[in-house]
Amino acid sequence: MGERPEHRRRLTMPTKDQLLREAADKEALAVTFLRYARALPEALEGIPARPGDCEPFWRGPAAQRFVTQVLRMHRELDDLEDDCLATAESLRRRAGRLREQASQVADPA
Repeated sequence: MGERPEHRRRLTMPTKDQLLREAADKEALAVTFLRYARALPEALEGIPARPGDCEPFWRGPAAQRFVTQVLRMHRELDDLEDDCLATAESLRRRAGRLREQASQVADPA
């Protein structure tokens, strides 16, 4: 059997411009996550969240099920908001590290 030629990928260091572009992309994505996070609290605004508030629409056990569902959705949206904010912060930290890395890369001669 013949020997398979070794396939080696040559690793190249990213250029300063590539690092800065990647940092800018991560910053832009962080801004998007922040915008989404800020909009989430308004998603359920105006939806009744207490049994008395939903009486015109729901009565009896249906009202309680509705309120339970709305409260669960509020908690889930709070969690999603926290996750969006954490992701934005992580992206910003990564962008900062990329900019720092770019500052240490020599400009092409």
